[in-house]
Amino acid sequence: MNETTDAATGTIATVLPLLLVALVVVRFAFRELRERTVSMAQIWIRPALLVALTGYLLVLTLSIDGHDDAITTGCLLGGVLLGAITGLAIVRNTTFAPAAKANAVKVRGNRATLAIWVAALAVRVLARYLYPGGGDPRAQLPLNCGTVALVAAAFVVIAIAFQREIVRLQPR
Repeated sequence: MNETTDAATGTIATVLPLLLVALVVVRFAFRELRERTVSMAQIWIRPALLVALTGYLLVLTLSIDGHDDAITTGCLLGGVLLGAITGLAIVRNTTFAPAAKANAVKVRGNRATLAIWVAALAVRVLARYLYPGGGDPRAQLPLNCGTVALVAAAFVVIAIAFQREIVRLQPR
């Protein structure tokens, strides 16, 4: 294969996971502003998918450009840390109430929770301009890995909190 084909393949392989993450986050953002019932059975679906996607993107990143392992690791760890902080901030600003069905909780976010998501993902956009290599798709691989890790970590923290609230608010 030539360099043009390799670059196109690398671009597609990194853009598709990011588009999937963007769709999940946009859908989640619209749901933030409405009260919804979350059941124990559905809590871990998104986090599991996002953790798997993070693993896939990490393997992809390391296989395409193994020269930046330290940068990739730093982006991954930074994403997990920022994701945990994001998740905690979301949970702190979320309202929980007992649900009418068993093993469920009513959840409602607000403008603050939406703003937290936007701010967390804005960090990624800012990083593109601060990171050496700018728009080069290969230079973006470690940042993409960190972005997906951020969203995955946030959803894990949120799932843990939702699960705790379901247990806490169950009728005794």
